[in-house]
Amino acid sequence: MKKQLLYLVISTFISTIIFIPATMAASCCASEMAPKIDQKSEVDGYQFEYEFIDMMKKMKGMPNMDHQMDQMTATHHLMLFIKNAKGEAVAADMVGFLITGPDGKDQKVMTMVMGGGYGADIKLSEPGKYTVKTKAVIGDQKLIDEFTYTVK
Repeated sequence: MKKQLLYLVISTFISTIIFIPATMAASCCASEMAPKIDQKSEVDGYQFEYEFIDMMKKMKGMPNMDHQMDQMTATHHLMLFIKNAKGEAVAADMVGFLITGPDGKDQKVMTMVMGGGYGADIKLSEPGKYTVKTKAVIGDQKLIDEFTYTVK
């Protein structure tokens, strides 16, 4: 029984890692593929552009996704796109988020490189204000950003 549960958890985790980014990237139109920027910041001459993707809305109605949606704990996917002063994409060595919810609880996540930016699954299940702190390391530079995001 424990082996079966372990296999279920591992296969769900792997499916989520493989299918969610691919599902989010799939689109019929170029205009839909462009990120909807929810927050912009300037940090030491770099542009930070954030996109919050509601995974439940994005995956709703997709074939064979209902069971996986029931297993998911993350509600959103947070993307960060880093650009230099010329507007060119910049490669970071590391990007992480520290998100404090309206209940005061923290979630710390490391990102993965994807779609020209850096993304991570996060949980924004409670309505209210979330504080998002970002740390990006580019060479010897440590770039820190902070903003609030409201979930209604």
